[in-house]
Amino acid sequence: MMTMKKKKRRPSLPSFFFRWFLVLFAIGVFAVTLFVLYNPLIKEFDLRERLQANLRASVLLDRRGEELLTLSPSRVSWTPLEKIPLFFRRAVIAVEDRRFYEHKGVDFRGMLRAVYYNLRQRETAQGGSTITQQLAKNLLLTKEKTITRKLLEAGYAVKIEQKYSKDEILEFYLNDIYFGHGVYGVEGAARFYFAKHIWELEVDEQALLVGLIRGPELYSPYRHPERALKRRNLMLSLLAEDGLLSKREAEHWSAKPLTVQENPSYLSRGGYFADYIEEQLAEKYGWSNRYIRAGGLRIYTTLDAYIQRVAEETIASLPQDEKGGPEGAIVALNPQNGEILAMVGGRNYRFSRYNRAVRLRRQIGSAIKPLIFAAAVEAGFTPDTKVVDEPVTYYINGRPWSPQNFGGEYRGVITLRDALAWSVNAVAVRLVDELGVKEVFSFVQRMGLPLVAEGVRNDQALAPLALGGLTEGVTPLELCTVFTALANRGIRSQPVGIIRVEDERGRVLKRGTYRREQVIRAETAAAVTEMMQGVINYGTGKGADPGRPAAGKTGTSNENTDAWFIGFTPEMVVVLWIGNDDRSPLQVKGQVIGGGTAAQYWGSFVRRALVRNTVKGF
Repeated sequence: MMTMKKKKRRPSLPSFFFRWFLVLFAIGVFAVTLFVLYNPLIKEFDLRERLQANLRASVLLDRRGEELLTLSPSRVSWTPLEKIPLFFRRAVIAVEDRRFYEHKGVDFRGMLRAVYYNLRQRETAQGGSTITQQLAKNLLLTKEKTITRKLLEAGYAVKIEQKYSKDEILEFYLNDIYFGHGVYGVEGAARFYFAKHIWELEVDEQALLVGLIRGPELYSPYRHPERALKRRNLMLSLLAEDGLLSKREAEHWSAKPLTVQENPSYLSRGGYFADYIEEQLAEKYGWSNRYIRAGGLRIYTTLDAYIQRVAEETIASLPQDEKGGPEGAIVALNPQNGEILAMVGGRNYRFSRYNRAVRLRRQIGSAIKPLIFAAAVEAGFTPDTKVVDEPVTYYINGRPWSPQNFGGEYRGVITLRDALAWSVNAVAVRLVDELGVKEVFSFVQRMGLPLVAEGVRNDQALAPLALGGLTEGVTPLELCTVFTALANRGIRSQPVGIIRVEDERGRVLKRGTYRREQVIRAETAAAVTEMMQGVINYGTGKGADPGRPAAGKTGTSNENTDAWFIGFTPEMVVVLWIGNDDRSPLQVKGQVIGGGTAAQYWGSFVRRALVRNTVKGF
């Protein structure tokens, strides 16, 4: 009987590729492991020394050496692990790194579990990186999202686990977490959000802090209370699933309303200015924010603590109703050298850190008119030159357009001085037309006001150039800078916020840079200042009278979305802006807010700010 030979079966194509995939995967894992464990880029480090350095909070001082605030108030005190509630520690581990006491720095199982749980919850409820990895990233690495940085993070995490105990690592981590609003560390967060020590917090308060770790700005109870409440309750639910709370306890704490401290004391004065100074130091010198905030620096600034307090109180007192009120901003400069005496970027720094004094760009309306009249004076006009205020029609793109005065009133032949005092639109447009759009455009740019390039086209730019619409928006700081030239004999002074920066040993690291430039004739500045005094003495800005010689101009943008007053005394140039963040028309309790309202608050501010100064004339 013949027997047949069995042929060897060749592996199928999918099976063949699968085997090679496993081989390559194993090689990759081996290579990554070698890179993590023996990476030559990993340097020696001392986490305790780095964290202790963070306790050296930098201090911001005013022009007289008075301390304004510390840039990192939460880093002033270190909280030992045993003083942090055990429940809080367990809650952080449950949410951020449930196998913290089991892994050696990197936890692949934990990553997979976090991905599964977050997909189920449809939001980031649990972390993928271990606590040790987060510590390595925050203290030893940049925040760039690259494969190399992630591998270095894993390598440093393994080294940290070899060098420190688990309890030491947890203590380091809890004292270095960022909780939003410039606050670091659990004790700082407890004080900021609840005005309590960390060991005094209730369970629901601890749950809120745990929930903030993954998105401190996203879940801020000050900015997003409904979102913060939902996040807190999600944490309570998660802690119940992990057995740290019973279901009944979780329901009990979830039923409590969200309550946070109303008035954190260490953010009361100069918050917007502090952010501005931090940005200046980072941009000009390349210093890291961590070093600026916690490098033990003493930053002597140009700010006047008293004037700053008056400015903050002025903006806080702006009209409002039960729904709130418009925002506001103030910038005050010394016209002789550009030193910033006060800067306020909003009603409440705690609720919004958006600095409207330097970031907000809005149309300035009639506040541009002193610059138009200055161009006329440079061309030979005087305050007593007679001009005609009457209805007139221009053709823009072939279409007729007639400038309208406020209230429809036309005064006939008047002086240039009166035309500015009463903010006459027809005269402003006539001046631009007679002088030439290109010439006025060039002059206003020389003064420092940012204009759009299309402004040189006569057929389109006449009206917006004359009435303040030929810009992409102007910030209060920019507008204030432009008007230093009128207050300072034609010399424009660039803003300066820093006098000098010293390290913790008193060595001077940097000094402020002062820049000034003659942009118009001194005689022009004096003539326009005289005309602007008429605005306050008898014109549209009568409500701004501060009880001393002053010059100024109101400004209201189209559709009444922005109200301005720009003015100066011999000692100080001040811009005050009022407006809604959503650009809606200004109205509170049925009353329209315009340049007249801004003038009143401007006058009140200047009167109080200079109460200690001897009255000077121009």
